[in-house]
Amino acid sequence: MTDTALAGADLLVDRFLPRFDVTLIEHVVADADIGETWRAVRDLDLTRVRSPLTGLAVFSRTTPAELKPFDRATGFPGWLRLGDTPGREVVLGAIGRFWLPGVEWHDVRTMTPGGFAEFAEPGWCRIVAGISLRPYGPSRTLVTYEARAATTDPESARRFARHWRLVRPFARFVMLATLRTIRDDAASLVDGRTAPPDGPVQRWARRQYRGARPHGVARLMNRGAALAYSAGVLPQRVATLEVPGRATGRLVRVPLVVADHDGERYLVAMLGDRTQWVRNVRAAGGHVVLRHGRGETVRLEEVVPEERPPVLRRYLAVAPGARAHIAVDRHASLEEFAEIAADVPVFRIVPEAPDPGN
Repeated sequence: MTDTALAGADLLVDRFLPRFDVTLIEHVVADADIGETWRAVRDLDLTRVRSPLTGLAVFSRTTPAELKPFDRATGFPGWLRLGDTPGREVVLGAIGRFWLPGVEWHDVRTMTPGGFAEFAEPGWCRIVAGISLRPYGPSRTLVTYEARAATTDPESARRFARHWRLVRPFARFVMLATLRTIRDDAASLVDGRTAPPDGPVQRWARRQYRGARPHGVARLMNRGAALAYSAGVLPQRVATLEVPGRATGRLVRVPLVVADHDGERYLVAMLGDRTQWVRNVRAAGGHVVLRHGRGETVRLEEVVPEERPPVLRRYLAVAPGARAHIAVDRHASLEEFAEIAADVPVFRIVPEAPDPGN
């Protein structure tokens, strides 16, 4: 298809929401061709987007490993895939009462794209979000992100208008952050190396763990996470490590992600050798307790650096909060992980029989 034809072609977003109350459009130019940029759109993972949306994910050890809104296989909770033109455009839609303090989402799981376009039940608002691509010179791509909203009755329109005045700056920030992530991912496909995110959220997260210790918000969230993990109210891939302090002998509790690989379980020290729990584990000879509802007596065996790369890659896949602290992207090759493996301690979890005397 020629550039002229692309410029004049109809957009899917016009098909599903041709009339709307508000719209917001942002653009970015990617230093990659259409094919590579489309791969970046298709594989976009929102846990990597550098925006306040992922602020909590920096610390949360329970966020989804991936959030891929444009992936056909996974979809995006609350949103309906309305359609796509491979290599050119993809559009999602959602219906809700977005002005309520706790957003009320309309169940669109059984709705068809045509049903979305015709939806007119009073009291609701339809939103479409579309990413489209256009050639920008011989080897670059213009990436456009458009969001539209249309209400179904005058009262809903008044409520949404008040809501939109408040959230529009935030929505624009998130859209720009999403476009930057697509741009950077597309560029990484060109040069063959996947660079880790390094936006303001990631830099702030690293400051919270300066000196390999949690500070401020991170310390408070770690305390809460340790209690929740110990109680067993969160998924099995998290646990609270209980180990005696090497200096005081007092029990220290640390919330951690448990990474699984080839039938084994592992703990990873995202902050490196200076991490206090690593020093405590070594001083205790690896004998610790992992608690997730119940206590499990285990021995932590340190893995040699040569065996760490596949475990580290799996760890970054299941621990979004660690990605700001390890200088390799989770999609990187094992060779890239090998370059930093010596700096990131990894421990294999080996179950032990409880000591009858305790």
